[in-house]
Amino acid sequence: MSYAWMTEMDGYRARIATDLPAGAVVYTNNMMMAAMSPLPALTAGMQSWGDIPSSNVIVVGADGHFVLAGAVTAFRSLTLLRAVYENRRITGIEIYQPDIRPGEAPEETVILEGTDWRELLTRYADIAAEKMGVPPIRAEKNMTGYCSWYYYYKDVTQAHMLENIDALAANRSPYAAEYVQIDDGYQTFQGDWLDQCDSWPAPLREMAEKITSGGMKAGIWTMPTTASTASRVYREHPDWFVGDGRGGTAVLPGWTPPPDNLWACLDATIPEAREHIAKVFKTFRSWGFTYFKMDGLYFGLQKGVRRDPDATAVSAYRLLLKTIREAVPDALIMACSAPFLPSLGLVDNVRVSNDTSRYFRAGRVPANAPHTCGCSIGDAFHITMANFWCFDRWFRADPDVVMARQDNAFYTRGQAKISVLGGIMTGISLTSDHLGTISPERNALLAKAQNIRMRDARPLNSIPNIWPMEFEGLIDGRRAVALVNDTDGPKTWKLADLGLPEHCYDLLDDRKVFSELTMEHSDAALLVAE
Repeated sequence: MSYAWMTEMDGYRARIATDLPAGAVVYTNNMMMAAMSPLPALTAGMQSWGDIPSSNVIVVGADGHFVLAGAVTAFRSLTLLRAVYENRRITGIEIYQPDIRPGEAPEETVILEGTDWRELLTRYADIAAEKMGVPPIRAEKNMTGYCSWYYYYKDVTQAHMLENIDALAANRSPYAAEYVQIDDGYQTFQGDWLDQCDSWPAPLREMAEKITSGGMKAGIWTMPTTASTASRVYREHPDWFVGDGRGGTAVLPGWTPPPDNLWACLDATIPEAREHIAKVFKTFRSWGFTYFKMDGLYFGLQKGVRRDPDATAVSAYRLLLKTIREAVPDALIMACSAPFLPSLGLVDNVRVSNDTSRYFRAGRVPANAPHTCGCSIGDAFHITMANFWCFDRWFRADPDVVMARQDNAFYTRGQAKISVLGGIMTGISLTSDHLGTISPERNALLAKAQNIRMRDARPLNSIPNIWPMEFEGLIDGRRAVALVNDTDGPKTWKLADLGLPEHCYDLLDDRKVFSELTMEHSDAALLVAE
């Protein structure tokens, strides 16, 4: 195997020549942040026909011979990788770091080889955690909470929130929320985090007091890297934002409607901009908020002109996170839609999935659903579990909210079990379920994500290009197997084939299982020996 760096004007590149069997394929390609890559996008059928991109890490191999290439630092640049196919065979891995300039040392990378691709990934995660200064992660207790988004979305009002706070305070069993997070919808414009819209007349300080008086902890949603061009902070301080190189501001299209739809990136290399964002978080903290969900963080990697010419998008992003961490050192910080590696050591939790939704599959919704949706419970679960190797190594992994309710929901109980399983395997189960209207049966299902934890969860096996349906881990020190039937028909498993004894217990359905288990499509089980 050879390894050499090549200097180019647009960054550093490396080429690793691999010596793999003809049937070798890509086992892991992390697509988080790959949208920013100049490498080709992954498309159906590309395996064995064309190059496959990844970010941070990639694993290739077959037949017990695997090679992992991955970045273990991200102080100045992202690292983008590509498995190179020639004549339908993997011949190498290319590594690209776009923000490393001529004469600069590249971000550190590692090349690992072994017989188990899962163990390579966890070894890689441990190395990167040490290099990036990740503090010890406390994950002894499952984390629970509530956010309004997947029930009300942007239409949430203060009245909705107060109604749910009362329900959360009154219904502490069987599911009890520790955190209550005010989500997107309270602010006037993106970026004006201390300014409230008309549907939120009472001060946010009073909302925090209401939450804490109910025995819970107050949290709030922001996008600290970003402000829309309609916001007060942008109108008053346009010079605080990343420039486009032509005397204007670099903007990207956001997901909010006009006039709030063009988003600018705060330039963290400007001291006044850092002081502004530190003041926002210190103010929230003084009002009683101890949990901060920071969304849309990838917008903080906007390319453009910053005041400090030596800064890169990644170094400026880390400077902003460091500013926030120092402003609220005792708070729990969750990063959402974030680049994983550049966030390490500066946040507590990271969402490891895409958005979930009230639907199980994107684009396939029941006839009575109000609209189609590009997000889904199924996709959120799959992407969460594709990142199993960084759980409790890089951060506490957030699977997005857990869906269990029967009202304002467009999924089956079996599909809700899959969502709950994501909470069990990560140890985080915030929900948007209304605890005043959820049925006792669904509340009991939700509570399983609070009371059960599968640690060291990983795929039991892997078929390239197929989402894993079988996972193994430990529950209270005992081996457990989680099963997800994501096919369109029934599926049967023999317990002996899973390495389980003849008699097992399904913790999700509270039933005994003997010899084999048949499940209908879109259902889940969690098996432990009786």
